[in-house]
Amino acid sequence: MARYDPDNHAVFSLDRQIAGLGLLTAAFGTLVFAPHVHEEMVIAVTQAGAGRCVTRGTASVGTPQTVMVFNPGEPHQGGVTGDAPWCYRSFYLGPDLLTTLGDETFGRRITLPWFREAVVNDPDLARSMLAAHRAIDGGAGRLMRETLLLEALALLFRRHGAPAPHLPVPGREGRPVQRVAAALRDDPAADWSVATLAALAGMSPFHFCRAFRKETGLAPHAFLTQARLDLARRHLAAGMAPAEVAAATGFCDQSHLTRQFKRCYGITPGLWAAAVAGARSANTEAR
Repeated sequence: MARYDPDNHAVFSLDRQIAGLGLLTAAFGTLVFAPHVHEEMVIAVTQAGAGRCVTRGTASVGTPQTVMVFNPGEPHQGGVTGDAPWCYRSFYLGPDLLTTLGDETFGRRITLPWFREAVVNDPDLARSMLAAHRAIDGGAGRLMRETLLLEALALLFRRHGAPAPHLPVPGREGRPVQRVAAALRDDPAADWSVATLAALAGMSPFHFCRAFRKETGLAPHAFLTQARLDLARRHLAAGMAPAEVAAATGFCDQSHLTRQFKRCYGITPGLWAAAVAGARSANTEAR
């Protein structure tokens, strides 16, 4: 039986919806990795502290402004550097998933980029990677998880891959995007996937995500959340209880509905419903 190590903690999981995706969340105070390889592509983003890696005879340090990338089969080693614990999040992208992501991102089979540098200094990419990891690890909705992962990986491939794959540039996609927007409004409670919406638009998944954001000003998952909130307000105005509203509009539970409602409107669903009921009562009395 392995002993508990108070200085080094890590949690690893395999995602249940995205086949071939592993997630690691770690806080290491003293750990040093022996030389090893992964069959997966490993992408690590530092949240606090710093970590040192050695690969291809070169030593680099990962900080919160950087992203570590290890190519499949590439030997590397490293560990904590400095006095503070090294806290980071990692993606493990299996071979089949990498092929699928290449198809979905670029709309065609590509030779996946190779990364010459194990550590890249790119604060925008680091933020994007952390947002995707937190969403997936935290059990966010499918559309949000898939969108953020696609966008983060496309940014990584485009800026730092060798060769940098060509990404389609959004053009005149107004009509297909509006077709998708109408579908989201018509059925906001559905568990939409990027692939399904992209097929409806007649685009590759990543091309669709870029075009949708350009045309509507929102990412697909943000648009879906807004459509769900619009439906929630209609149900609340009709007198439905918040817990029932959450179940009817695609939110995980009442607390999820409340968090999203407050983020957009600054008040809870209950307060909003009470205000509507009060205004309705006042109008009735005035008559």
